[in-house]
Amino acid sequence: MIAPAIFLGMLAVVLVLPAAHWLAAARWTVREPRAALVLWQGLGLASGLAALGAVLMLGLSPLGSTVGQAAGAWLVAVGHGDLTARLDPIHLLLVSLAVVLFSRLVGVLLMSIVRTARTRQRHREVVDLVGVPYERDRSTTVLDHPDAVAYCLPGVRGRVVLTAGAMELLDTDELDAVLLHEHAHLSERHDLVVLPFNAWTAALPWLSAVRSAGSAVRRLVEMVADDRACFGCERHVLAAALARLGSAARGSAPAGSLAVAEAAVLDRVHRLLTPPGRSPLIRRFAYLAAALMVALAMLLPWVALPL
Repeated sequence: MIAPAIFLGMLAVVLVLPAAHWLAAARWTVREPRAALVLWQGLGLASGLAALGAVLMLGLSPLGSTVGQAAGAWLVAVGHGDLTARLDPIHLLLVSLAVVLFSRLVGVLLMSIVRTARTRQRHREVVDLVGVPYERDRSTTVLDHPDAVAYCLPGVRGRVVLTAGAMELLDTDELDAVLLHEHAHLSERHDLVVLPFNAWTAALPWLSAVRSAGSAVRRLVEMVADDRACFGCERHVLAAALARLGSAARGSAPAGSLAVAEAAVLDRVHRLLTPPGRSPLIRRFAYLAAALMVALAMLLPWVALPL
């Protein structure tokens, strides 16, 4: 199974380097941010599967022409008391490298999940202790703080947080628009979309493409939330609210939150005021490309190809 392993390795390199850089710089994503998010998710999953599959297939190549055959041969060898299946040191090293890489990626993801959940829980406890419910939306908590900030704390008991400064800065319609935006984050669980890319960045911080992916995904989830909020408010109202909050922001949002002023506010305001035309063709192509990438990375280890 040398041929599919080489192809998978090439696929992983292409996805992590030129493809990720191209997608991060692509201009069409502002037209179809939801489709771009799906494409980013497909790219991230496919690149990880391809890298793992390539190394594992190279390591197991003496035992069979596919991963299934090799796994079966290894189990037979283990049944006879041979834990190494008579693999030479180089192939054993490759198998070990695949296991280490998999453990690294999964371990960092699990640690990110636990750390983020604890941070949000502590922050929710503080918000519940010092905040008061917003009279026009009981699912929103108001903090007595002069800085104009609006953000959401995702989770099983997610909630939106407004500061007194934001309530003084924005009028009623603008506040409603901001709440719609934040509730869009909560209902669509954008935190779960962003989390794997944060973990990917933590696991592979030396790759500029990985860092670019995280930034691009955070911008895209803000655009998706903007679009959903506009079903319940005027675009210019939300744009005005974002501009006001962005210009008044003095610091970053709390860890673990999704905040209005996190992304490039000016770009989002411009997008709201002059909405780009939607493209069903681009949307379908993005969905198809994401599905093909993941399918290739998942199925190729099980296919025997001649070199």
